[in-house]
Amino acid sequence: MNSRLLGSLLVTSIFLVANPAFAAEDKHHEMGSDHHAKEASKGHHDKMPKGKHAKNKHGDGHKKQKGHHMSPHWASTLDDEQRVAIDRMHLKLSSVHVVLKAKAAVLQKELNVMTARDGADKKAIDAKIDKLMAIKAEIMKHRYDHLTEMRDALTAQQRISYDMSILDRAGAK
Repeated sequence: MNSRLLGSLLVTSIFLVANPAFAAEDKHHEMGSDHHAKEASKGHHDKMPKGKHAKNKHGDGHKKQKGHHMSPHWASTLDDEQRVAIDRMHLKLSSVHVVLKAKAAVLQKELNVMTARDGADKKAIDAKIDKLMAIKAEIMKHRYDHLTEMRDALTAQQRISYDMSILDRAGAK
């Protein structure tokens, strides 16, 4: 592949991955203007019984949280020492992730170029897919190591809320 093309793809990928403004803008355009209306209609509160006894069905713990746990969100109960330690963990994870995600983005672009050729080399495509999946596996391993490291920094009470948020996830980003 042309080294100029690879260089420009790498620079573009790093810029897009590292720049949160582009990520937020893309999400907004993908969701469309009716996204917020759809999100507001989701949930089960419209199906809950109405009346004087129904208003405290979930107590006061069901304001902005997802799920049905009543304890305060773990992040709101951190002391200063925990907050600094967790910020350090997030910085460490982000510094690893930004590089890996940029590499994955470049591999994905290379894979797309390889696939869009006449007489595409399927063995080379499979090898590129293997490299891409290895990087994605590495990202996941770092992410789940981070989750367990975060959990270790929390008290038993904070872990309840943290564990509930982990269980509610579709997957780690």
